[in-house]
Amino acid sequence: MSTLTSLYRSLSRHRLFAALNIGGLALGIATFLVLFLFVRFETGFDRVLPAQDQLWIVEERYVMPGYPPDTNPYTMAAELDLLRADYPQLAGARYTSAAVTIRQGAQATAEEIGTIDANFFDLMRFPAVEGDPTATIADPDGLVITETAARKYFGSQSAIGQTLRVSVDGKLYPYRVGAVLRDMPDNVTLKNAMFVQLVRARFGGSYWDHWGSTSLMTLLRFPDDAAARAFEQQLPAFLDRHAYASGNIKKGEYFQSLRPLSGMHLYTPGDRAIVTTLGIVGLLTLLIAIVNYINLATARAGLRAREVAMRKVVGGTRRALVQQLMGEAVVTVAVAALIGLALAEIALPFLNALGGTKLAIQYFGTNSILLPMTLMVLGVSGVAGLYPALVLSGFRPAAVLASTRAPGGGRAGARLRGALVVIQFAIAIAFAITTAAMLAQTAHIRDADLGFRRDGLMIVRSFNDSGLDDAQRAALLTTFSSVPGVIGVTTGNNAPGDQNSTNYSGYSRAGNPERKTSIMDVGTGRDYFRVYEARLAAGRLFDAAHADDRARLTPDQRKLIGPNIVLNRTAVTALGFSSPAAALGQTIGDGDRSSTIIGVVDDLRFRSPRDPVNPTAYSYNTLDIPDPFAAVRYDGRDPKAMAARLEAAWKRVAPGVPFLARSIEENLFERYYKADAQRSRLFSVGALLAVVIGCIGLYGLAAFDTARRVKEIGIRKTLGASTAEVLRLLIGQFMRPVLLANLIAWPLAYVVLQRWLAGFDDRISLSPLFFVGASLLAIAIAVATVFGQAWRVARAEPARALRHE
Repeated sequence: MSTLTSLYRSLSRHRLFAALNIGGLALGIATFLVLFLFVRFETGFDRVLPAQDQLWIVEERYVMPGYPPDTNPYTMAAELDLLRADYPQLAGARYTSAAVTIRQGAQATAEEIGTIDANFFDLMRFPAVEGDPTATIADPDGLVITETAARKYFGSQSAIGQTLRVSVDGKLYPYRVGAVLRDMPDNVTLKNAMFVQLVRARFGGSYWDHWGSTSLMTLLRFPDDAAARAFEQQLPAFLDRHAYASGNIKKGEYFQSLRPLSGMHLYTPGDRAIVTTLGIVGLLTLLIAIVNYINLATARAGLRAREVAMRKVVGGTRRALVQQLMGEAVVTVAVAALIGLALAEIALPFLNALGGTKLAIQYFGTNSILLPMTLMVLGVSGVAGLYPALVLSGFRPAAVLASTRAPGGGRAGARLRGALVVIQFAIAIAFAITTAAMLAQTAHIRDADLGFRRDGLMIVRSFNDSGLDDAQRAALLTTFSSVPGVIGVTTGNNAPGDQNSTNYSGYSRAGNPERKTSIMDVGTGRDYFRVYEARLAAGRLFDAAHADDRARLTPDQRKLIGPNIVLNRTAVTALGFSSPAAALGQTIGDGDRSSTIIGVVDDLRFRSPRDPVNPTAYSYNTLDIPDPFAAVRYDGRDPKAMAARLEAAWKRVAPGVPFLARSIEENLFERYYKADAQRSRLFSVGALLAVVIGCIGLYGLAAFDTARRVKEIGIRKTLGASTAEVLRLLIGQFMRPVLLANLIAWPLAYVVLQRWLAGFDDRISLSPLFFVGASLLAIAIAVATVFGQAWRVARAEPARALRHE
């Protein structure tokens, strides 16, 4: 009780200190809490599932010129059958997501349906509300759905026993609902609204047993990490027996490994780096708040010196004083934590909208915030309260009571406060530099030259729906061309933000068949480059008048003439040509055919700005492009109006297939830019709050320090010092640590940004303006923070200052 009474009296007497100290801590704790929730969510994928630490994904990697160096988590479909044959004790299942159409009378709904092996739910133990998921999937016509899907299609009635007609590759299959799953949280990787058995005849395709195809995920279960790593060591021998023996994959170019299921979400190094960075931002913001507490508590030590001295005089021991002062720190931090928790609750809806998240604070259950909050309060109290408690309890009663001036910690205390201000502003300036660079990179990505014209371009993603036949696709292209405002229409098996077919071939130049370069094959329809407004670097583009341009040739014809191809600049360089012009008329082959290079276009960046542009060979194909997307070039600036007109045209030709289209900006943003943009905004908010907390601490220090120097300033003014000279003295005192902070912040920010920007193939350069601008801004903010207190003291009348005690 004495601790609470003492704390109350101390805070009530010095309300400014209370507001600054508790407010700064509350802001720091709120920022830390929000970013802690974000990092816990991002790093907690699949951990809600029972025995998830036993599940591993087979991933593959190619090592060959021109091929992306990253691993991917997809294998050919038949690999699990071969693994089971070689290792009968192995437990595994396959998973992939297929685009289908659900038919209910005249209504057609597009769905991404999970296609899985019959034992999938033995490994992925999703909780069921009704029915038996494993028994249901054992039936080729069984359907497992979630609670949300059950309400969507069947309303309030029971879904068990109900039938849905599913269109797969244009064929209708009646599926009977046998189980309903509980809706899984957002941080589960392999989830869908519906699941059916992976029947090869329905979902297999021609690449089921083709080594090198990326058809699906192969999920394996092992009792522990050691067993998984031991099995991983056997994969090279397995590939020797099967993959390399097939002739389609070469030894030394293709490798496989295992990745934990929990590592699937943050798959790329860039994703992992940004989540780690946001976690560091939360910790550093909390550190700045702790530094504030220490700074203000030590600066304020003199105000409680006589109280501590009197306690010692009447018999108080140093140990008892430390315990009391630490108790006060715990209570102060607890109050700040409650305020910070309230601030976090208030801010979460705004931050969820800003960062595209669905974070929520849970007070009970597995993800309860109560235990982390308790540990944080105790930890922060220990870190922030120990040194001030030792300083206060160490005062000598006789010296304090005999002194006419309250002690302020002496030179050692002043140096410590100066060092802590340096740390605070070093972190704040580093945050400001990195925030400026992140925002510049985001703006660069948004406005960068991608090699084609982005505005006025619509991608019809449903054009590759399996429910469409070739005649319908041809009719759709003709119908789209007649829509008012449409300038051009084309097809291709890739589009900005979308690519279902990623076939690579090993091409070599004539006369050097051993030196192969992996080049991505892209099939293009009529007017492909004209619709995208790609830039021709050399030669010509495809023309229907040239028979050699057509890719639809018989094998005998291909051996004789081969289809002509257009390369991008990256492919020209990868093949060793000195210039685009030097590549024209040259012949390259992939082992089955030889093709003549008729043109070279500038690189088209259809994928993530993090990834290098692939060497690409374009072929001309007006009939059977695999997994095609339609691209529509239109005039005007209203993509929603154009999408509505295209949908009306679509329904006249294919009313039974759902229509799905997006503008290029939307398609690229959703697929590649959204996550980086949202996380950059979260980083910016965290950095801004870190700067604000630092300014709160600096303001508090200025208030206490100038209050202690009132008499000194009065004497200086009596001896002739001007107001401007006093201002320079006071402001200069606080600017020295801020200027020194730059020496720490600049190299720190440079190293962090170099590593972060290295994750982008298309990136800005690190301009000195980021560093100079952030430093000037920090100095301006620091001057503005201190100026008010310094001006008040500098303008005070000397006589009144000399009477001050």
